[in-house]
Amino acid sequence: MKNYLLVLSTLLLLIMGCSKSIDVQLDPELTVFVSAGSDKTIQLTKQDAAYKMLSEWLRENKAGWLPTSGRYAGGIYLTSGSYGIQVIDTKVVLYSSITDNPSAIYAQEIERSDLRALKDLAK
Repeated sequence: MKNYLLVLSTLLLLIMGCSKSIDVQLDPELTVFVSAGSDKTIQLTKQDAAYKMLSEWLRENKAGWLPTSGRYAGGIYLTSGSYGIQVIDTKVVLYSSITDNPSAIYAQEIERSDLRALKDLAK
């Protein structure tokens, strides 16, 4: 039993140690790209409910970002400052590059009900 607790504690420390705290500030105006094979874009400003929802979520979830790589499909994508931000059904993904070939650097799990107003923009 002691070994089990030791292994569990070690894994928990590793997971907590690998997460990063990130402060993402949104630009005053955002262009949201719907990534469902569409050319559709949506403009958001500080007055829009979806903008406020994302801004609040980012403020409340600065900690707990886990390293990731690659690209994720679906959802919505926007750029703000030096980050690309993608919201998909169960994750928020940060991209370091906002060029033609973005690569994910951090991700955070979310509930399917989280950020619903943003996810609904993809419909």
